[in-house]
Amino acid sequence: MAREVPDTERVVRSPWPRGVAGIVAGIVTGSFAAWAYYDDVFRPLAHSFGLWITLVALLSAGQRSRRAMTQSCAALAAAVIAFYVGKKVMYGIDHPGMPYSINVSVLTEWLILAVVAGVALGWAFSWSGRPGRFGALGTAAVVGLLVADAYRRAHNFRTEAAVLVAFTVLAVVAVLCATVRSRSQLALVAGFAVPCALVGFVLVSAPDLLEQLLITGSF
Repeated sequence: MAREVPDTERVVRSPWPRGVAGIVAGIVTGSFAAWAYYDDVFRPLAHSFGLWITLVALLSAGQRSRRAMTQSCAALAAAVIAFYVGKKVMYGIDHPGMPYSINVSVLTEWLILAVVAGVALGWAFSWSGRPGRFGALGTAAVVGLLVADAYRRAHNFRTEAAVLVAFTVLAVVAVLCATVRSRSQLALVAGFAVPCALVGFVLVSAPDLLEQLLITGSF
């Protein structure tokens, strides 16, 4: 007789082969960010982590931890490559004949960070979409990171606040619709979101600090 799987063990099964969904989504997201980098309105999205957080959150929600980590790493690595290659392509379109080269050391740095973030966030976000407190905590982690990242960027660049806030609201709504199962769980998400945002602010600030240290050599 087949064992009935409890709700806490149920996961969303993706029809995509392992990693393919992540790679495709990463290429699309990275390419959009490369285009946004040279756009007057959407440029703030290329300088924040909101796109990448949302990407990993929607890929990981309700998945088994190993699958979520695999897809997240694949998605972020593909996004990093698409972003830097896309920036080169867009620069060539906007400035024909002008030289532009990809900084291999910076690309390598962000690929390493993509793997680290993919493992950590893929595991954390895989809890979202599940019932109970752990599911609420997983969703709150996503919401907290999105809010913290928007605040980090908007606080330093106030003219970008409108675009960042609008995107963050849409991203949070999408994540809540995809992961929250009940009103009681939504209340738990709201309660967990504030401490998650505080922790998230430290996390989203770390890559910029690391990049500055690598550039200046101030270790």
